[in-house]
Amino acid sequence: MTLFRKTLIKLTITNAVLLILLLSLLGGAIYFYEQNVTFRDSNKTLKDAASGRLLLLRRNPIQGQDQGAMDQHLRNPGFYWVITSSSNEQLQSSMDGFLGTDGAKQFFKPFLNTTGNGVSEKKAHGRYYHLLVKKEKINGQSLKIIFSIDVTPEKNLLNTLRMIILIGLATGAAVSVVAGYILARRALRPIESAWGRQNRFVADASHELRTPLSIIQLKIEGLLRQPRQQVQDVGEDIAIMLDETRRLSKLVANLLTLARSDANRLEVNPAPLDLSAMLKKVTEPFAEMAEFEEKTFTLAGTEEPIYINGDEQRIHQLVVILLDNAMKFTPKGGKISVACVRENRYARLSVSDNGCGISEDDLKHIFDRFYQADDARTGQKGTGLGLSIAEWIVHKHRGKIEVSSQLGEGTTFFVRLPLMKDEPVDQDHHDHREGENEDDRNV
Repeated sequence: MTLFRKTLIKLTITNAVLLILLLSLLGGAIYFYEQNVTFRDSNKTLKDAASGRLLLLRRNPIQGQDQGAMDQHLRNPGFYWVITSSSNEQLQSSMDGFLGTDGAKQFFKPFLNTTGNGVSEKKAHGRYYHLLVKKEKINGQSLKIIFSIDVTPEKNLLNTLRMIILIGLATGAAVSVVAGYILARRALRPIESAWGRQNRFVADASHELRTPLSIIQLKIEGLLRQPRQQVQDVGEDIAIMLDETRRLSKLVANLLTLARSDANRLEVNPAPLDLSAMLKKVTEPFAEMAEFEEKTFTLAGTEEPIYINGDEQRIHQLVVILLDNAMKFTPKGGKISVACVRENRYARLSVSDNGCGISEDDLKHIFDRFYQADDARTGQKGTGLGLSIAEWIVHKHRGKIEVSSQLGEGTTFFVRLPLMKDEPVDQDHHDHREGENEDDRNV
């Protein structure tokens, strides 16, 4: 069983237990509150009637059949009382006139062993009663008076409520298990995804680092086997090691960037940035490189300033990544075009080339880390991290990056970055336009 599976089971059980406990507390609170409210009036009636009967008894001690008892029973047919001696012998009751002495004794027999001063509950003759016991000393004789009131309707209502609560708890327990599983699954999903990304990242990074290190190690071992050779004799091996070292350095820098971005430790410091001016500066060395490699390089749309709220260092890195890709995959005699225009509330930057293009299958994974198209087709070798970093930079600037490509015809990357709401006025450009307008008026 995997670590995540064990954790999922533990979280499911924990969530289910907490939900069941919460439902139990809620159900218990409802039941006891309803019980208190339901029996409040009955218990008050019992105590009031008992107080009245005790007062009457103190004035008129026991003397045969009590007409007042019959009248009280007629007024409150659910109220009963019985007077017993210290040995639990029945002396008088409210039912003597209705059931006779023997019938009354049989009726009150289940109540005789009741003790205590508070209200208690008793089930007798298929019904529920609340009992209240009082002790009195009349004419030197110790007596026990047991008062009772029929609470069967209220008890049946509470039993129905209890059954509903228990059924609800059983249903709630089943739902709690399902809900606990769903909540645990949802809580673990981002953790499991991050864990999977980290494992893939480590595996891919190890694979990418191993290749240049193996080449460097192989070349160094070759040099050590021939210590008497001159530098000019092993210049090719040294050049290969230098190339792999540079590639390794670039790979490590990219890995560090992505690791920091994943940990949210890489900050972006946005500030007003003229995208047009930056493009002029960044593309200048690429234009010279293109001329040297007999490629055509064009830059359009930088005549007017286009301001965005961006991190200059990261936007510079974004443009370099896109231009580096275009240069790398454009053959001799090819064409590279860079343009920047306003498009609604966005600045749209496009980098196009007429190189080898990208297949539909590769296009789906173009922004995946360490993903690279077939080297045999492209003839180029990279780290597979540049476009992942480019995508991260664009998203950090609340922008969008898209790619359009046809195999054998070329590729175009589109980057849309939000324009500044209040763009600063470029005074030099403003003065230049004013001068042009003045010349037009003079003509």
